[in-house]
Amino acid sequence: KNWLDTVTAIIPYFKLRFLGGVLYLTGALLMVVNVFKTVRKGVFEKNVPAEAPALAVIGNDRKDGEPVHLWIERMPTVLSIGAFVTLAIGGAVEIIPTLSVKSNVPNIAAVKPYSPLELEGRDLYIREGCNSCHSQMIRPFRDEIVRFDGKNGQYSKAGEFIYDRPFLWGSKRTGPDLQREGNKNPDSWHFKHMYNPRVTSAGSIMPRFPWLITNELDRSEMVNKMKLMKNAFDVPYTKAQIDSANAWADNQASVIVQKIYSEAADIKEQVAQEKIAKGNKFIPIEKREIIALIAYLQRLGIDIKTTDVQTASIK
Repeated sequence: KNWLDTVTAIIPYFKLRFLGGVLYLTGALLMVVNVFKTVRKGVFEKNVPAEAPALAVIGNDRKDGEPVHLWIERMPTVLSIGAFVTLAIGGAVEIIPTLSVKSNVPNIAAVKPYSPLELEGRDLYIREGCNSCHSQMIRPFRDEIVRFDGKNGQYSKAGEFIYDRPFLWGSKRTGPDLQREGNKNPDSWHFKHMYNPRVTSAGSIMPRFPWLITNELDRSEMVNKMKLMKNAFDVPYTKAQIDSANAWADNQASVIVQKIYSEAADIKEQVAQEKIAKGNKFIPIEKREIIALIAYLQRLGIDIKTTDVQTASIK
């Protein structure tokens, strides 16, 4: 059940894959060298005389015994029109059903839109490529549910993702599935984990993300993101929520920072020393990228984690 047990067991195979990649890359480089040397040894000939037989003139009339398809192929206008009609029909069959898919996905009443800070954290999650190693969809299999959400957990429901643009499902799991990551670990755990994963998870092969700890979060497009989600994707943000987005984000960030300080005195002390050392250049921790990312991670899966989906109110 421990994901790190699996990771440490397959590290030798990762090394073999790396070796295979080196051999593949070496072969590609040798090919480039070979092509280059071949070109250098060649001699360029300009204006080489060439002859070709004249093309026979064939009319548009279908010949006796000629298959229909072959006849159409030598008529560019007819072939183009036929191809367009065929592709239009195929496209309509694929696209039209998706235009009504919203009515086929039940809205779980417990699932709410992301807060402004969580939206920013989700963008950071995508920016750093976290979804390349961590999927966010627990399949409806018993072993999946037990492994990622406990004995009485829930597999992923379509209604959980109605506010996700884009969705972050996937099948590659270099790291564990994070669909139920919310409230699984303390905020300070995520803070330390992003700074150095080996501190919290011995044997982890996840890279470090120290810049998230120091970078200031860019909120310049936060309100516009909420407006886009509301106008383009029908996310039910109210005007009051959009107008108070910055205050909403400030309050949520403040709560997260207080939790981190109460859980980890060493982080509080480190930040205090940093404030003294940097003076006016000091960036308050609540304004840094790591806080937004923690807000998003702690939101994952909690909407239905304690909700009986079988009896949940469905709109």
